[in-house]
Amino acid sequence: MSEKMIKKSRVLITTLLGTLVVAALTIWGCGDSGTKGYTDVTAQQAASITTTKTANALIEPATLKQWMDEGKVNNSDAASLDKVVIITVSPSTNYTALHIPGAQLLNSSSELAITRLEAVATNTSEIPTGPLMDGMIQRFGVTKNTTLVFTVSKGQSLMNATRAYYTFRYWGFPKERLKVLNGGDDAWNDAATANSWDTAYALTTTVPTVTASTFSVRDLYAGSTSNFNVRYSIGEMLTLVDKINAGTLTTGTTGVSLIDARGGVNATTGVYIQNSIEDNYASYWTAAAGKTGVLNSVADQTAYLTAEGVTAAKSMNYVYCASGHRASVPYFVLDGMLNWPVTLYDGSWQQWSSYLSTATANKVAAAWQTDALTSGTTISRTYNGSGAALTPGTSVTLDAASNAMYTSVTDSRANQQLLEDKAYFTSGTTSSTTPTTGGGGTGSGC
Repeated sequence: MSEKMIKKSRVLITTLLGTLVVAALTIWGCGDSGTKGYTDVTAQQAASITTTKTANALIEPATLKQWMDEGKVNNSDAASLDKVVIITVSPSTNYTALHIPGAQLLNSSSELAITRLEAVATNTSEIPTGPLMDGMIQRFGVTKNTTLVFTVSKGQSLMNATRAYYTFRYWGFPKERLKVLNGGDDAWNDAATANSWDTAYALTTTVPTVTASTFSVRDLYAGSTSNFNVRYSIGEMLTLVDKINAGTLTTGTTGVSLIDARGGVNATTGVYIQNSIEDNYASYWTAAAGKTGVLNSVADQTAYLTAEGVTAAKSMNYVYCASGHRASVPYFVLDGMLNWPVTLYDGSWQQWSSYLSTATANKVAAAWQTDALTSGTTISRTYNGSGAALTPGTSVTLDAASNAMYTSVTDSRANQQLLEDKAYFTSGTTSSTTPTTGGGGTGSGC
């Protein structure tokens, strides 16, 4: 072959490879759209990831079985770009009784929420710290190429899985790497029976042996801390309600919505955060007696929310419930299924109701009282449909120094969790390799 022909062949091969890479990126929607957590990878790495891309963050049992068949569950090959870790988010007794083969335990009773200081008091249902998150993900063997699948034990509420999804989103994991198994272990067990799967797929008591990793949430930091925007503090919530009451922020068609997902609160006679839509977290799924609920389709979720006055046109949706767990269900639907903007008020009603002026123990300073009138208006921060005396919650313990120091709800120093978590998140990586994108999920890019 002549030198001219050799050069021509090299040009053709280079052009062909470039075309294939561009085509692959186009198909997977990656391109240069970036990610909300993991940074982009090289074109060659991106082109190798094919298996955990799904339409959204909700997957069915057949998809997980496929990944299991492909050897991706707890894959110990450090060079692989396709590792899947299954996390059962349930009490340890339920996990010990039965779980999906290869699944590991995230104890919903002790690892999903902790007591932390925020604003002027501690609250008992707050998000885990960075060191606690690192302890979990390293125990699970999570690496830069891992897709996590959250499930729950038979009969357990799927909100534990959605709460875990929210927690990992807060700590910087992109939605493309996070999945919720629709219907949990019940759905897996039903699929195995209906499709006569081999007994190797049956729920088991065997606990997998997993090699711990050294991965850290700090490895997810790529110059942005926008991941923390998925959570609202009580100071931010009070400011939000004051703005709506004062007429400087609208709840109209393209404005914001406040969604109270506790369920069972009467919109007329109930007590709730002013301007809220009274919702029910259980409306997002269909549940057979004694079984874990199965989340409704994207079309059904869209129709339901539209009827509630929530559409894709909203600039932001703020969800809350009693303790931040039930609200994680609409959070997951909005973020993981619909790709609509959403933020979760983590302290939720248990914190809000503990800041009432009627409290006797742990009474907060006037600026922080949630039943006070918004300055310059005659509108209370709390809607009280019955007009009866409000009963304060008991989930907080006053921090006297903070209560004396922070005289404004907009004092950024009073958002202690955000400050602490940002400091940890940005304190340096533990590995020299760049975390990869990949996984699946449309709407937010890769």
